[in-house]
Amino acid sequence: MNRLATLWGEEWGEYNAWELHWTSDVWGGTFIFLGALIVLSLWFFWASLSRIRSLWKKVFLYTLRVFVLLLVAIVVLQPQLEFKKIQPLKNTIAVLLDDSKSMVIKSFPSEKPRGDLVRKVMEGNREYFEMLKQDYEVDFFFASDKIDPVSFSNVVTGYREQAVNTDLYQVFLDVMKNYEGKSLQGVVLFSDGADLSQDPLDISPEFTEMLTRLNGPVHTLQAGSNQGFKDLAIEKIDATDFGFIHQPLNITVTVSSRAIGKKNIPLVLKEGDKILVSKIISLKKEDSQYTAELQFTPSSLGKRIYTLSVPVFAGEAVEVNNRWSFEVKVIRDRVRVLHLNGRPSWDSRFLRETLANNPKVDLLSFFILRTLTDDVGATTSELSLIPFPSNLLFSDYLKSFDLVIFHNFKFSPFIDKKNLPNIKEYVEQGGAFLMIGGDLSFEGGGYDRTPVEDILPIRIRTGSRKYLLGELPMRMQPKLAQHPVLRLENDPKLNAKAWKSLPPIQGVNIGLVPAKDSHVLSTTRKSKSSYPVLVTRQVQEGRTMAIATDSSWNWNFLRVGEGGSGRYYQKFWENVIAWMTSEPETNPIQVETDKEKYREHEKVVIHFKVSGKDYNPMPGVEVELALNSLPKGQERVRETLKTDEHGEGRFEFAPGQEGFYSAKVALVSGGEVLSGEKRFIVFSPQIEFQKPLVNEALLQTLSKVTGGSHRVLEAGMNIGNLAFPNPEVEVKSSSRMVSLWNSWWTYGLIVGFLVVEWWTRRKSGLS
Repeated sequence: MNRLATLWGEEWGEYNAWELHWTSDVWGGTFIFLGALIVLSLWFFWASLSRIRSLWKKVFLYTLRVFVLLLVAIVVLQPQLEFKKIQPLKNTIAVLLDDSKSMVIKSFPSEKPRGDLVRKVMEGNREYFEMLKQDYEVDFFFASDKIDPVSFSNVVTGYREQAVNTDLYQVFLDVMKNYEGKSLQGVVLFSDGADLSQDPLDISPEFTEMLTRLNGPVHTLQAGSNQGFKDLAIEKIDATDFGFIHQPLNITVTVSSRAIGKKNIPLVLKEGDKILVSKIISLKKEDSQYTAELQFTPSSLGKRIYTLSVPVFAGEAVEVNNRWSFEVKVIRDRVRVLHLNGRPSWDSRFLRETLANNPKVDLLSFFILRTLTDDVGATTSELSLIPFPSNLLFSDYLKSFDLVIFHNFKFSPFIDKKNLPNIKEYVEQGGAFLMIGGDLSFEGGGYDRTPVEDILPIRIRTGSRKYLLGELPMRMQPKLAQHPVLRLENDPKLNAKAWKSLPPIQGVNIGLVPAKDSHVLSTTRKSKSSYPVLVTRQVQEGRTMAIATDSSWNWNFLRVGEGGSGRYYQKFWENVIAWMTSEPETNPIQVETDKEKYREHEKVVIHFKVSGKDYNPMPGVEVELALNSLPKGQERVRETLKTDEHGEGRFEFAPGQEGFYSAKVALVSGGEVLSGEKRFIVFSPQIEFQKPLVNEALLQTLSKVTGGSHRVLEAGMNIGNLAFPNPEVEVKSSSRMVSLWNSWWTYGLIVGFLVVEWWTRRKSGLS
């Protein structure tokens, strides 16, 4: 190569090797044909020289022809010289550190986490890895179900046992893909072998076959052992994601026991600090797994957090699996409605059909067909279809209803007056009560100065006239147009138009004065007097509403008769039921998160919209945002935020650890506290603790199949005698191609040799 540099210039001096390449695509049968043609032509050419007596002339001419044919062959084969710069290459060693959650499990007798053994051995063998790097490229990775590269300086400080799905088969697939085309000569694996994808007693054939294709040995360094392993764990819970309020919910719990002994242990289900149910499980030495069935009845709507727990015994390797929290979304199976009708009417008939045909409603309806003062010429027993269970309904079973409707209903003599306080208590504790007008309702029903009047959104004034008949147009209050009850259309303009299109009512209860904390949604006017028609009120935890007419059925019947549809009538009653039963979308303060579930260290985005009790947006107001961890309610964040021009706001939160959380936005308005809440989950799957034992057999198989070694880690252990092959490997860093055929001198020599041959043949008397 030095001569080449001298002949062709100094730039060629950087190359230290060369290689000849044949670049022609003329091969196979064509090449054989050309070779045979050249040999045959040489034979005929030699025969054509028989007339020349001088031997040297024959040899000279034949040599010229051979050179011509050789040059033609070179043109056909198109040879090129590749000049290369070759450099020696270091072989590579991959060091894998298992960073899965099972590495936090304690080892005995040291009672230190398995991950601590890895840290100490890595710290104690820094000099060994520094020496190894002199002969090899040493790459470090955190490994679980994938490999993440890490620098040698950050191996110990950056090691965190937080991965959640150990899959060593996938890890080695990633290793092979990462080093494809490279010289990998061995792997060092720090792990407990607790692989979730492999059988504890056998390695899969695919894994074995893949290991045979891996260059170099796999040295497995086992973190921890099963000696003295002791654990009591809730291994699995089978529960539905949702349940129905006031309906039994069943869950199946699997508990595992290792070296706990013969004991009776309590399995306890709690919501917060309240114990819902408990069960005793009898542990036996010969059994390791137990199944228990638990049943409880959810009593509150929404996302509920429940916690199962078993005792923690001294010396347990894992404590986190003695407790398992889970979430159940508690919903209504159907809205239970008690509908009492003072007398049959078109209004009660239309409403009953609407409720009965609603798949979300479970309706219990009673009609009073006659009163005790009616002279019908028959005894009560002969005319009564079923006895009216007044005491049962308004004492024992009242709280089982979500909504109670008195429809033009006079309570006396059907309900004992001593049961009226039960209705008030029912509402204050979260129930819903609706009174619909008519001549037997409000003052006509005798509700003035009773506990029922205390919870109604109106106050009753006594007078000679109780009900005003006539065609009365109803007007929606513009300031309360955002109220959920009035939302027949989502667009405000279309909603106002929808209410104007409804037929007028045919009568209204008079002598009703709105309560101080109520909202009058609509009114009607007669002779300069205004009368409330739709009135709502929040009463402590419950809601009440008054509809001061018994002619809302016209919004269906008359509208259809005018060529319209009864859609708005149906929508109105859906709105009434949703608001009265406190459906989440009717809360003035709406809180949402961008997802229902988050992984650890994932950012949570909270969005909230704030409205007042009149459901109008509240721009530029300060609200308190509190973030609490559940079920204990420990406060994590409290911030004072301000809403934008639309009454909305946004907050970002990084939980940092798994668990259940509540985001609550609160506002003081009119001396009352309005609030909205959203619950979400930050989860880290517990699957790593379902196979907590060290899988020594798997680690031994990995090393045996690849010709490596297997060792159990100990504090202060020296791993300096791990052996790896180190063959010579060279790599081409640069190259340059030079053509040996595509140049003027190749074709010039061919022409020159042919001219000399022709001239010599002419001088020798040959044609």
